[in-house]
Amino acid sequence: PKSFLAGTFSQDQALAELGFIVVTIDGLGSAYRSKAFSDFSFKNLGDGGFPDHITAFKQLADRYPYMDLSRVGIYGASAGGYGAARAILAHPDFYQVSVAWAGNYDHRTDKSSWNERYMGIEVGEHYEEQSCCHLARNLKGRLLMMHGDMDENVHPSSLIQLVEALIKANKDFDMLIIPNATHGHGNSPYVVRKRWDYFVEHLLGLEPPKEYEFGKD
Repeated sequence: PKSFLAGTFSQDQALAELGFIVVTIDGLGSAYRSKAFSDFSFKNLGDGGFPDHITAFKQLADRYPYMDLSRVGIYGASAGGYGAARAILAHPDFYQVSVAWAGNYDHRTDKSSWNERYMGIEVGEHYEEQSCCHLARNLKGRLLMMHGDMDENVHPSSLIQLVEALIKANKDFDMLIIPNATHGHGNSPYVVRKRWDYFVEHLLGLEPPKEYEFGKD
């Protein structure tokens, strides 16, 4: 993206206006580059480009010392929800706060039409390795997971799988089920407010305005 105003990236602009430094980075495995660049993610969705992201953040912090790498958050929806949860579980010493909407946290229970394009038809060890449930014991920071109970794309049972793994690992986390919400409700006003509040409280260390209402215009 070339602008924070394009599509869902308007949410990045909103977070920036709350006082956060917001960064979007193409890591290895993302689209619109060469085939070799894209093929990095084949059977390797769990990488998520996070090593590239972390390296970029550290280089940016060297250039801009006011960046505080002790307070790094991440958010995403759908596959990005998987990525947001994966980031804080696979790199718990770097990411402190994660907000995930409607994530497909274990590719073995998501729709085959999406996962098999990247993970392959054979369900081998790489499916287990790249499940967020496999990493539940690593959680150190704050994790908020939200999901609509009428999600027609990623079944809510995906959330329950990860919740069970986190409970078995005796980890504290936050969860919110939105009644009658579908997969596309990730930028609905209540979900957006909860995302903002979570970052304001746990990254900025401030108390967000209680029950903030969005304007009607």
